[in-house]
Amino acid sequence: MSRLPWILAIVWLAVRWIIGNSLPVESAQNTGVLMNILFILLLVFLGISMHYKRLQGQPSGFFDDLKACMKPALIYVLMSVIFIGAFYAWMSDDIEELRAAYIQSFQDGIQNESNRNEFLIQHPELKGKSMDELIEMNRENVEQNVSVQTRILGSSLALTFVAFGYSILAVLFWRYFVRKW
Repeated sequence: MSRLPWILAIVWLAVRWIIGNSLPVESAQNTGVLMNILFILLLVFLGISMHYKRLQGQPSGFFDDLKACMKPALIYVLMSVIFIGAFYAWMSDDIEELRAAYIQSFQDGIQNESNRNEFLIQHPELKGKSMDELIEMNRENVEQNVSVQTRILGSSLALTFVAFGYSILAVLFWRYFVRKW
């Protein structure tokens, strides 16, 4: 069990790299996210199951159970965040593809007068800006917000939250349903 989080993180990286080369960027990202959630869920339930097998009928506290769930899940989160950073920094060009797609989509949309007027109504602080200024502001915004650093930060926060949430749910489920069988 101690190596399983590491193995699953490596499996995630390998599968993400394979699907990244065969699916569109958005589909590959969604698949990677769902794999992360599935692996965390698997680790949480394996963690509590192994915890109760080790106890062999002895009582256990809520926080001991939570710790048993969280430990393998957080090891996986740490490893997967490192691999997410490596994947986006060196193994794929997804960041550049997403940036280009967002910039192009904005440029195509703002070329239409009605779309530009609707955008300016939604963002009154930008009234008086030329189309070139709006495009440049969008490009800077996209380059700042679509980056390896934002992927790492977002992934670490989201995966930690998922691990914590599933751990609490698993402990509650185990204590109130499974243990009574």
